Amino acid sequence: MSKYVEILTDNEAVKAYDYPIEVKVYLEGTQAVPSSATITVKNPKGKKQVEDQSVTIAGSGTMTYTLDSAYTANLWENAIVEIEYVISSITYKMVSLFDVVINKLKCSVLDANLKDYYPKMADEIWSEQSNYDDQIQEAFLEVKRDIKDKGKRPAMLIDGSQIRELIIAKSFEIIFFSMMKEEGDKWFIRHEKEAQKYKDKIAKLLIHYDIDESGTIEEEERRLSLSQFQMKR
Repeated sequence: MSKYVEILTDNEAVKAYDYPIEVKVYLEGTQAVPSSATITVKNPKGKKQVEDQSVTIAGSGTMTYTLDSAYTANLWENAIVEIEYVISSITYKMVSLFDVVINKLKCSVLDANLKDYYPKMADEIWSEQSNYDDQIQEAFLEVKRDIKDKGKRPAMLIDGSQIRELIIAKSFEIIFFSMMKEEGDKWFIRHEKEAQKYKDKIAKLLIHYDIDESGTIEEEERRLSLSQFQMKR
């Protein structure tokens, strides 16, 4: 089993555009630098699109490869990226999934938005950080995972403003939990409040959802709950 933490930084390609694949590996929190690496990309059925192509490795260790737009002409769900990389003469293999989508869902929340709810948030920040952007991005990823767990594809929401309030609540849930020193303190109470707020909001959320993947929202695709599964293939 690999001792390295492997991260594909972006698991969505946009249809008919080049897909910049970026992979980082870490050991105990420090980014590792492979001596060499190759990439193989497969479509969702496992057919190889590119095979054993050389990967560019930056001085920091970040591995990059640009998948040509010729390979992103079709919408895909769960296509495969395989990276074989060498560190200290040992070869490791990373396998990750990615989708080809019409539009990427973007985060619509800024650090300043959190201060609209808690104006003194800046006074509580850790010395290592200048803002809460890292927590906001983690909240965005968690919201996307929750949407996917409910049978929906986040990219098919098209507009990130639809989940703005979810991201804000999840951001506070993450932040307050990290500030908590003991159960029952003010941060614990705030964490519990935001966690419940998030659960309530995602349960009641109505979305515009591009069911047929046309890139537009038709009448029947408006104001759907996440529990409504109307995927068309």
